[in-house]
Formats: sequence, structure tokens, C-alpha cells
Amino acid sequence: MYYNPKDSGMRIANLRKKKGLTQEQLAEKLNISTSNLGKLERGLQGMSIDLLIEIGIFFGVSTDYILLGCEIQPNAAKAELDSVIAQLTALKQKL
Repeated sequence: MYYNPKDSGMRIANLRKKKGLTQEQLAEKLNISTSNLGKLERGLQGMSIDLLIEIGIFFGVSTDYILLGCEIQPNAAKAELDSVIAQLTALKQKL
């Protein structure tokens, strides 16, 4: 898994289209130029961390999703932690 600016830009464009927004409307909401948004969506320009976070909040997605295309799975992490805790508890009882 690695960062690909074109894929990241495509995800932003898809999120924008799902919300029924034009580039002009989204650019205005993000306080950036339409030109910059177009370059971002085509993977020709990067974004600041602040803009990345703002986009994530606006669309209700994680920055992991925007950058890498994967969502954080909170339930999976909890299940894994529960499993480790159970294993450690079993080991402690053997001592």
C-alpha cells in the first residue's frame, strides 16, 4: 500500500460527485481556487495536511481513505485487542 496522488485525487473527485457538487462549489467550501482543486483531483498537485483534514471532515471520511483508499476498521481493531488481552490473561493465569 502506497500513496498515489492520481488515485487520491480520483477519490476526492468521486466524493465530490457523490455529494452532487461542482468543482467550483467544493473549491469555494474549501477556500481554494477551482484550478487548484482540478489539479488536486487529477493528481498533479499535492495538498497541505490542513487541507487533507478539512476534506476528510467535509466528506466524513478518514485521511487514510483519501490518501490510501482504506478505511480504519474500529471494530476490527477492538476485536484484535480483545484477543490479545485474552491471550495475556491466559498466560498470566499460568504463572
